[in-house]
Amino acid sequence: MESESTESETESYRLNVDYYGADFPVDLLVRRMEQGDFIIPGFQREYVWKDQEASRFIESLLIGLPTPSLFLAKDKSSNQYIVIDGQQRLKTLQYFFAEAFPDGRIFRLKGVTSALNGMTFSQLPPSERRVLQDSIIHCIIISDNYDPSGMFHIFERLNTTGTPLNPQEVRNAIYHGPFSGLLQELSKDETWRKLYGKPSNRAEEQELILRFLALHYDFEEYRGSLVDFLNHFMIKNQRLDLISKREMERVFLYTAHFLYECIGSQVFMHNKSFSRVLFDSITLLTSKKIDDGLDCELFKRFYTLLVGDDQFWSMSQHATTSRKNLDMRLEYIESLYQTVRK
Repeated sequence: MESESTESETESYRLNVDYYGADFPVDLLVRRMEQGDFIIPGFQREYVWKDQEASRFIESLLIGLPTPSLFLAKDKSSNQYIVIDGQQRLKTLQYFFAEAFPDGRIFRLKGVTSALNGMTFSQLPPSERRVLQDSIIHCIIISDNYDPSGMFHIFERLNTTGTPLNPQEVRNAIYHGPFSGLLQELSKDETWRKLYGKPSNRAEEQELILRFLALHYDFEEYRGSLVDFLNHFMIKNQRLDLISKREMERVFLYTAHFLYECIGSQVFMHNKSFSRVLFDSITLLTSKKIDDGLDCELFKRFYTLLVGDDQFWSMSQHATTSRKNLDMRLEYIESLYQTVRK
């Protein structure tokens, strides 16, 4: 069974992130939502709260119960707030004040105390509307002088409410921009869809694409901490001003299309599951040989030799993302490929 190191993947450094708490009244948050002062990254989950869940959040504010903090980051370029955690709550407030859900249904309180049940915002007594408008929601705000890499780690520790975001969802939020958008575009490519399988709602496949691009372009910078390596690559290329969008698309799409057309949709499957070790090994070799030209029949022989090679799989048992093991594995794969070419 392949495994990836996790405990050793966090660099040993103090987090250089300044953050502070701020209290905002509900009516101000709603106005700012309407004005577009909040950036809700496109990758994030759609509005998923059920009517009763949304209603109970509104009820909590009306009866004075504490609610979880919003987690925001001040965007350096626009001075808007990036919503890291809390979009369901912000959207619920926005929809209740507008009296309609995104699908057009009227937002009436449901499953709450009988005095409030069935009411829309405008049907609340004036005193209750004022209570809601004046209700305070606490926000944790990362200031705009944050260390982007440190911000990733502090968010992992603070994001404990609801369904925690996975590492790539965190990256897409705090390193949002053209590169994040490109990863999302590439994950929708029809050929990639066939190679990966059903769409992932947790951004795992976007992380795989990031992983491939980072190792392809920046392998020499890899020190064995995959999380931090991917963070640094995404930070550097956040605006696509070092490596162009066209270049990244070319490398990724050529690699994916060649492997699908030559080997087929099961190219990354091993023992009926997607193998990240196989993914890394085959995509990196393929992309490395792009400019040399690739012969499908030769590559088929190499692939058959690789997946049936016991030594390759024995090298894929433990600490598969350590720099030493990755170097050994890639060197071994190159030697297998050269053997087939002779």
